[in-house]
Amino acid sequence: MISFALADTVLMASLIVSLYAYVVVSKWEGSYLNIMSLSFLVHIPAYYLLPLFFTHVFGTAASPYAYIYVYATVALENVLFAYAYTRPTRKPIRVPLRYAHCNFGALSFAFLGLAVLMYAPILLQFPEYLLDPRQLYTHTRTGFGVNSYISGTFAYLAVILIQFTGRSRWTKGFVILVAGAVLALHGSKGLMLSFVFLLVLFEVYVSGRKLKFLPSLFAGAGLSFFLFLLFAATMYVGDSPVEALEAISQYSDYTRNGMLVIDSHFPLQYGRIALEGQTIALIPRVLMPSKPKVFGAMYLDEEFYPEYMDRDEGVPDLGIGVQYADFGALAIVYLAVFGALKGWLARIFVHRLSFSRHPGDFFLVAFLADLSVFPIGGVGWLLPEALVVAAFLFFASRIGAKKVCRERIIFRPRFAQQRTEPANSAESV
Repeated sequence: MISFALADTVLMASLIVSLYAYVVVSKWEGSYLNIMSLSFLVHIPAYYLLPLFFTHVFGTAASPYAYIYVYATVALENVLFAYAYTRPTRKPIRVPLRYAHCNFGALSFAFLGLAVLMYAPILLQFPEYLLDPRQLYTHTRTGFGVNSYISGTFAYLAVILIQFTGRSRWTKGFVILVAGAVLALHGSKGLMLSFVFLLVLFEVYVSGRKLKFLPSLFAGAGLSFFLFLLFAATMYVGDSPVEALEAISQYSDYTRNGMLVIDSHFPLQYGRIALEGQTIALIPRVLMPSKPKVFGAMYLDEEFYPEYMDRDEGVPDLGIGVQYADFGALAIVYLAVFGALKGWLARIFVHRLSFSRHPGDFFLVAFLADLSVFPIGGVGWLLPEALVVAAFLFFASRIGAKKVCRERIIFRPRFAQQRTEPANSAESV
């Protein structure tokens, strides 16, 4: 068991390093609301504040090795994301697709209608929970995945597309309101938080609103209050102050569960969990009747939380423990490389969005900002699926378009005077 003094030192050191990474990205962007904001809004309480409270009130059984390993991994992942994201972009990436800037309104209404239609069967089967979305979420955890996941993604696409149109504020407000209602009926805090932050991302990266420290601090406080309201509306905190504290502190289990797996010496899986999460988890059960009930990270769920699996309830997140079970001590290397790759891709698509101003690029920016554009839990990183959706948006925008754009890269000699406009441009054909 780790001592309080060492635990506090490790936690605070990791927090300072992570905050430094966030400040680096914020100064690079010129805005303290940026692509890292949503993950930090969730991770700072879940990884640092609540665990600090939990440790001092209830104690911790983690070993010093597990405690240091988890917090070192979290800090390193943030630092490498910031490093990769803030590297200068010399050669903008060109997509081999032609695209236009039309059809966004029609596509938005089409996706909004599909979102409603896909979720309607759930509402028709459980009409008694219409005013209690959390019960809808509880009763549809299994057997309704296709309806729930696809409806959520369509709702996000409707919100994204309508913002790129020249429609009136009333029209945009109607689409955003209906899509928000559909997402609220899913009963998930993460979906609603992503919905709100989707609007924030658009203001920052498309409308060009850069918020300095104090305005961002007030905006962050507002988002934190909204998150608090989501928790208050969707969780049971018990009848006594002690029960309330225990219920709230359970949201600090991301790091504790990772330490639990590390200290358990679970047999090394050699990447099997990640592989099954990227393959089996993505196949709907209606298309694969023989799909096993336990696969991927569920092996760990069954090992550490069998009572949740027996009751078919949501299992606490095992955090870094999933990667540690796959790769052992090398999990920190795996996650560090992942953080750098994610930062590199985020830099590419944020830069592309600055000149393309297309919802295809914005969708990828939202995905890399950890928004729940694919509200599917227990699966791997859905980057290939995100690229397919973006490619579809590029293609669909061309249908019936009078002007179609293609991108061209202008290469300048090294001795040429540097200019401020992007080197990648689009021309109409």
